[in-house]
Amino acid sequence: MSSSSNKIVLKSSDGEMFEMEESEARLSGLIRRMIEDECTKPFIPILNVTGDILSIFIEYCRKHADTANDDDARRLFDSELIHKDIKTLKKLGRAARYLDIWSLQDLSHRTIFEKHERLKNPRTI
Repeated sequence: MSSSSNKIVLKSSDGEMFEMEESEARLSGLIRRMIEDECTKPFIPILNVTGDILSIFIEYCRKHADTANDDDARRLFDSELIHKDIKTLKKLGRAARYLDIWSLQDLSHRTIFEKHERLKNPRTI
């Protein structure tokens, strides 16, 4: 098994390169399988995800790896992370599905649903 201090390099579909800890990257089923199959050198191509969305994914993985035993900290982080427009949330949901990280996919889809509901049923004061 690999040490958690190993770095993984990801290359987005638009050519941006990102480095992250292997332990963080393993939250993604797709990346975990690539690590296990030793398909990480010189980088892992993330063909269906642009750099702007991949950076959100990396931020999510870092925080969730850092707060693995702290549900309150993760929930607070998630509530701040989702303050994105619907278009970005849809891209994030598609990326999460591709990267096989169901918790992020669920978070983005739930947030889209809630935003649509608020638009359909605005509260009046």
